[in-house]
Amino acid sequence: MGFHHSTYFAYGLRIPTAAHPWAETDRIDTALATVKFLCPDVGHLTAGAYDRDMLFLVTECDEVGLGTYGRATTATAEQRADWDRQLAQAVDHLGYGHIRDLDAPGWICVPDVS
Repeated sequence: MGFHHSTYFAYGLRIPTAAHPWAETDRIDTALATVKFLCPDVGHLTAGAYDRDMLFLVTECDEVGLGTYGRATTATAEQRADWDRQLAQAVDHLGYGHIRDLDAPGWICVPDVS
């Protein structure tokens, strides 16, 4: 049995969850569809160590292939401010606003093994 290695470079934030992140993805998809007009760029990413995936809400997200490299898009300060606003609205709409240790949105790099 082989492992698949990927790396994702994204703008967003990690959502700590007690349950496995995959348990949240259908709910997130359904809930975000109802507020697409408020946060059109927000989606989710589940990635991490083989059986310990993490959940992220992201706007910009690119996979960086093994043996290559990536870099941040040339997003302007206005674009990042809009992404921050969209992510904050998504956090509130999805019911994650009560989580005390949420980091502010930013560029994140997530290695993934599956």
